[in-house]
Amino acid sequence: MLEVLGILGFDNSKQNVAVGERKRHRHDGKISRMDELAANKQQLRAELKERRASLEYDPEVAEQLNVHLAELCLATGANRIACYLPYGNEPDTELFIDWAIDNNIEVLLPVSKADGELEWVIFEGESEVGIFGFHEATGTTTAPENVDLAFIPALAVDQTGTRLGKGKGYYDRALLKFEPLPPVIAVVFDDELLESVPNESHDHPVDAAVTPSQVVLFTERLK
Repeated sequence: MLEVLGILGFDNSKQNVAVGERKRHRHDGKISRMDELAANKQQLRAELKERRASLEYDPEVAEQLNVHLAELCLATGANRIACYLPYGNEPDTELFIDWAIDNNIEVLLPVSKADGELEWVIFEGESEVGIFGFHEATGTTTAPENVDLAFIPALAVDQTGTRLGKGKGYYDRALLKFEPLPPVIAVVFDDELLESVPNESHDHPVDAAVTPSQVVLFTERLK
């Protein structure tokens, strides 16, 4: 898949075209480039989802992930974090959330809204089925303010901190509303840390990625 992620340049070999045609060709080329980028992202998403669907739950992997997530909180002195309840074969954050609450760290979890936005609640251990058919947290609604770390789901992350989400843009929009913006950490499996991921202008980068075997920093915000 990574071999087809490069974006083709424009064909400048036809120099003798009318001005109107030249402008139209530039416009068409830009649209084609965007379409190709979107198609590459969809293809990569499909491959990663298929790979995840074949995984069996491994409690040792979940424990290793929990250790790395907890260590980040301890290293930064985090008192208030944002996280997520795992769905399906997503990396399991439930052990980590339990650890955080047991250690008096306030945990904000997202609730998906029909308008494409995320609402944040203070997690108190209860959940209910949300609009997409999987369990989301219940609790007191709160603004995403003064959050020390934000742990978010991803299908993949590349070596520059580009995150590939599921395509609905919920987290890309939600992160813009954090005040101030905390370090953002994507949670993925080891084989989902890729060399390159297709990137669009609205894709919010992450500062780090946590996998069961390691923590990878992309910016100076956690150093």
